[in-house]
Amino acid sequence: MKSICATALAAALAIALTPAALAAHGKAGLWEVAIQTGGGMAAMPDMSKMPPQVQAQMRAHGVHMGGNTITTKYCMTAADVANDAPAFKHESNCKPENVKVMGNTYSADVVCTGKLTARGHIHITYSSPVHYSGTQTTMMMMDGRTMNTTTNMDARWVSPDCGSVK
Repeated sequence: MKSICATALAAALAIALTPAALAAHGKAGLWEVAIQTGGGMAAMPDMSKMPPQVQAQMRAHGVHMGGNTITTKYCMTAADVANDAPAFKHESNCKPENVKVMGNTYSADVVCTGKLTARGHIHITYSSPVHYSGTQTTMMMMDGRTMNTTTNMDARWVSPDCGSVK
């Protein structure tokens, strides 16, 4: 079960981190996103209980975990901002369908294929060029097991300089 949870978490994060831009509603630079998982997802490990080298590696990638929340950082480029819809950068096996962009809102159905198959829906609203929030519901299937999850995200722009964050 841990394997499906870890893979499902990776898929959920990949999809949740995709809203890199929305019809120029975002702002280029460093963004921080808090992702809260629910449904069939297990609680995130407490980073303070991980070996120091694992903690350092995760922090180097801008990831902080605790409870059911993961906080991470990513870089939104000027090209991302100019795009009409979020790019599915992190998960090449996931594709958006039924994409709708209305004003400051983006919604789409998401279909993932491969070892883990998933179907879901994502809804993102930019409240300003420096903040967005959204919800994603997903049904994932792997090795004959099904897991339903709900992921909430809240993102904020941090800085025009992404530093070493990709």
